Amino acid sequence: MTRNLLSAALAAAIGASALSSASAVAQSQPIAESSPGGPMASADQDDIQTIAGVNVTARGTAADLPSALATDVVSWDDQVAAPVDFQDVITRVPGIGATGQNGLFETFSIRGSGANGILIVVGGMPITAQRRAGVPVAFVEPALLGQINVTRGPAAVHFGPGALGGAISIEPQWFEGSKASATYVDSGNEWTLMAAHGNDSFSIAAARHRAGDSESANGTPLNSSYDRISATLQYRNRIGEYEFDALLLPSATDDIGKSNSRFPVRDTTYPEDDHVIGRLRVRHDNGFAASLYAHDQSLLTFNQRPGSADTFAFIESLDFGSTVQQSLSSGDFSHNIGVEFLGRRDVNGFDAREILSNRSFSLRDAKEDNWSLFAISDWQVSESVALEMGARYSHIDQSQLGADSSDSDHALSLGAVWTPMRGQRFSLNLASGYRFATLEERFFSGVTAVGEIVGNPDLSSESSLGVDLGYAWFAGSWDGQIHVWQTDVDDLIQLFEIEGETNGYTNVGSAKLHGAEVNLGWAATPSLSLRGGFSLVRSKDELTGDPLYGSPPRSATIEAKYDWQDFTLGGFYSHRWAMDRPGFEELPRDAVDLVDLDLTYHASDSWKVHLFVRNAFNEDYVATADELSTFGQERSIGLSVTWHAE
Repeated sequence: MTRNLLSAALAAAIGASALSSASAVAQSQPIAESSPGGPMASADQDDIQTIAGVNVTARGTAADLPSALATDVVSWDDQVAAPVDFQDVITRVPGIGATGQNGLFETFSIRGSGANGILIVVGGMPITAQRRAGVPVAFVEPALLGQINVTRGPAAVHFGPGALGGAISIEPQWFEGSKASATYVDSGNEWTLMAAHGNDSFSIAAARHRAGDSESANGTPLNSSYDRISATLQYRNRIGEYEFDALLLPSATDDIGKSNSRFPVRDTTYPEDDHVIGRLRVRHDNGFAASLYAHDQSLLTFNQRPGSADTFAFIESLDFGSTVQQSLSSGDFSHNIGVEFLGRRDVNGFDAREILSNRSFSLRDAKEDNWSLFAISDWQVSESVALEMGARYSHIDQSQLGADSSDSDHALSLGAVWTPMRGQRFSLNLASGYRFATLEERFFSGVTAVGEIVGNPDLSSESSLGVDLGYAWFAGSWDGQIHVWQTDVDDLIQLFEIEGETNGYTNVGSAKLHGAEVNLGWAATPSLSLRGGFSLVRSKDELTGDPLYGSPPRSATIEAKYDWQDFTLGGFYSHRWAMDRPGFEELPRDAVDLVDLDLTYHASDSWKVHLFVRNAFNEDYVATADELSTFGQERSIGLSVTWHAE
């Protein structure tokens, strides 16, 4: 989608009255959304679908589309220089920062909330964390991704438990016709092959992505290799007043290198990272919807260090759930009510020394049951004012080897949108969120890539309260939005040092986060478009006075695209200010400037050739503030050839 189309979609979104209409539209598919304007009103829905040509289904577990939350919709296909993985796409959105160590398992934070404080939904399935660093979505091949919905701020009412500081919702791409692509990148001899075919009823796609070890700009070796095979199979059909759809997403990644500062003296790899996600869903024209979903996953870690025996760590689980809900409208009101269940079974975790069969289990046949009730109502007060109110209550039971734990929490949200005139939109959102301690945080004690971890069965849930004030506008060739926000977190679950390399979890009291985000776009000519972004995140642990882990430094971005005859030239510049306020397990980092470039040649309606350069000026920089982070990858030159036939 071009920047001109984004501007047109944003104009339509601002001009509409937004809230109750959006919920009414949410009862049927497809749904159109804008980036960065958020949900559209039904009055402009048909026009927007014609303009944008995009069907968006990425959302939370609730059918209602939040209108007062800060939301962006992005796509990997639109990004300059073909970002290597999902995290590289997400961190281009203002307010999203890279966390953790380098490599394929790098994670991210939303407005300073990271690890398990953000919720990720893939194909309607909430993804649980198998790592203390949070949920990496590295198993999803970027070339198979569709729209990505990025919601910033507490969003538990719409998305479910875990959306303490924000949420990400991902839908795989639905392919029309046939498509095939081949990509090669010189750094690490990285290559990708992808093939897909689909029509109105089904879509099938598969990809193979392989990369070897690479280097930083100063020649430091990077343990960045992996080999991933993934696929998507989708089906949909309509019978009378019912719509049915199904999704199967398998992914297997082998020999993933852990690219951190300890390599090559201490070598950590993930020999296997396997995932299978499935979903069945039925929807009725009267607003009823029911879905079943499941996620089978396992992760094996292998550690080698001088003077010590080799160690292994393994974790697996079968997650499954269901959501049943009803959307309805009456006059100026629309409502969405539902019940949601997420269970985990066969949650096993062990560590082993010297040989894999020498196992010591810390999680064995652990299980979890999480029930939620939610209700959301939209009220169109007048032509220019709309309100949204919502609530969610959840109860969780967890157990393993005779140890039991239960907890409950609730979240509320109140949103308001005021459109005083076409081209302007003010929003105010007050929302709370929560997330429960994971089974791993409660009960897992064993070896990880960074040392020993000791679980804490007495952890209580984290809770958050956030306020977001937004302003969006559209004026001819200009569009933009500003968000100013603050989030308070209570009973924050943080890692702390017990002794040496042994760490544990505890509720540390409270923390405060605040900041701002700015997006500005300019369609200078029909051929030239520019977009810039800026984000500021500040955080403080009220107990220690230190910043929280994962709060990114200030950052700014500029993206430019220029169309000339059969060519499209793109450039992406990012500036990260110096990291001078590191949190726990973080270090100060210097400022960095990075530039990505690409050139696309549209040879015909069916063929496209894409030449791109990542880190074009070969900058030498540390990837994240994590104390074990190593340098980012050297300049990489890539070539991609794509064939597409309707």
